[in-house]
Amino acid sequence: MKFSTFFPAVFALGFFSAATQALPTRPEAQAIDILKRGVDAPIDAVAKVFVEAQAKVLAEACVNLSVDVCADLNVKLRAKAKALGLIDLDVNVKQLELRTKAKVDLEVRAWIEAQLHAIVIAHIRAHVHAVVTDICPKVDNGCLSKNAAQIVAGVAAKINVDINKLVIKIKAELAAHVKIRVKAIIDELKVDLGLAKVEVKASVSLRSDLNVHVKAFVKAVAKILVNAQLVAKVAAL
Repeated sequence: MKFSTFFPAVFALGFFSAATQALPTRPEAQAIDILKRGVDAPIDAVAKVFVEAQAKVLAEACVNLSVDVCADLNVKLRAKAKALGLIDLDVNVKQLELRTKAKVDLEVRAWIEAQLHAIVIAHIRAHVHAVVTDICPKVDNGCLSKNAAQIVAGVAAKINVDINKLVIKIKAELAAHVKIRVKAIIDELKVDLGLAKVEVKASVSLRSDLNVHVKAFVKAVAKILVNAQLVAKVAAL
């Protein structure tokens, strides 16, 4: 997989506050009862279980994905400066290449992490709210405990949908994002290395198919979406 020249990291981490969110349509008396009992308390508890368990593992999986991608990422630069006769040109270009690769690696990791938060983690609480109120309309602890496995499976299914969205975005946009950032990074670093007037061409490539790394990421995440520990923690609420 090859692409020429490739990243801003934009974090979009935010959790839904369901206290004022519209509840699913239910009989008026039941809705009033839910509000009086403070429906957010048990939902917050379930959401906390998922956020603490899933977010940590998802973040670790994303770090592994970033490390794998960066290990396969090659950045090669060449300068068009035959007429300049600069003795240290090759040395400076090599320095530019190394520094560009280092900065690109950092931005790859930041970009993937940002997508994880925006597409997956930021929606966990909303998924918990939707699943819990669907399975346990009264949001009582007895129902939560009895249906813990169903709740965990329901939330996991919604998270899995978001994981697939994350994978699609990474595969569709990562290369183009890196291409844009490489050009900006080179322009920024050229001045520091005395290459401001030197035309530098960049070639960026991945040694292996991005799909290989993405599949490894999905496989790692699938193992933790539904597990006995999560069920036990929800049942114990």
